[in-house]
Amino acid sequence: MDFNPISEDPVKLDNNYPTLIDGFTCDSNNSKLMGTIYVAQGKGPHPTVLLLHGIPGYEQNSDIAHVLLRTGYNVVIFHYRGNWGSEGTYSIGHIFEDIENVIEFLKCRQSVESYRVDSKNIILIGHSLGGFSALMAASNHPEIKLVASIAGFNFGLYGEIISANNNLVKSAIENFEFIKSPVIKGITPTKFVEEIIEHRKKWNILNIIKKLKGHSVLMIGGIRDNISPIEQNFKLIVEALEKERVDFKEVLLDGDHCFSDKRIVLTKEILKWLQVYIRK
Repeated sequence: MDFNPISEDPVKLDNNYPTLIDGFTCDSNNSKLMGTIYVAQGKGPHPTVLLLHGIPGYEQNSDIAHVLLRTGYNVVIFHYRGNWGSEGTYSIGHIFEDIENVIEFLKCRQSVESYRVDSKNIILIGHSLGGFSALMAASNHPEIKLVASIAGFNFGLYGEIISANNNLVKSAIENFEFIKSPVIKGITPTKFVEEIIEHRKKWNILNIIKKLKGHSVLMIGGIRDNISPIEQNFKLIVEALEKERVDFKEVLLDGDHCFSDKRIVLTKEILKWLQVYIRK
């Protein structure tokens, strides 16, 4: 590559197959999801990153999307049901279904032809709830080889920790008061916590580590993260990946939950990981 995609624009432009940024909609269980697709220049087909945001999604990592775009990746950012204008009601269970439906959308003939998607090279990268969801989705898709969790929150383990103590449940409901955000509809903090507790075993990442064998996993944690503390989330998952001999890379950055002051180094780490495995 004859330019630095983190700090420079492409030197050469492909006028026949130019860069494209377009809105799209995708049906998910009779609800319309809203999203944006970033299409890399060139005939392709291009490896396509599904970039999953957290709750409520104020940080959507579009800076990372643009760097990946300049590097030659397609990127998709979409909004879950009941979130940022997408139809339907919000829940973690619905988010899992939404991811499945978007993956199928990316594999369909229309996406392959219109957006130059390499349907055999889809990559999952998520932040916070998106990181958790990326790992969960990858465990059900052996054909998706690359998955990254950035400050992922292990909701299943969290549910197991709080489920035996009513005071912890009450505190959890208070902690999720922010879910009353105007960009989220159809759920309350109480319903959200009840859903986590109900599915705590199934949604504990530690219980599905074996299903990540055959994948290459990137784990990024923030030392100053007080929303997804590394001791309960990052470190336990890394230990489990190592024990099961899953192919993974761990990166600890001196950052907060959104890596607000570490965006460049965060992006560099993602690029380094991708470039190693894309060459394989």
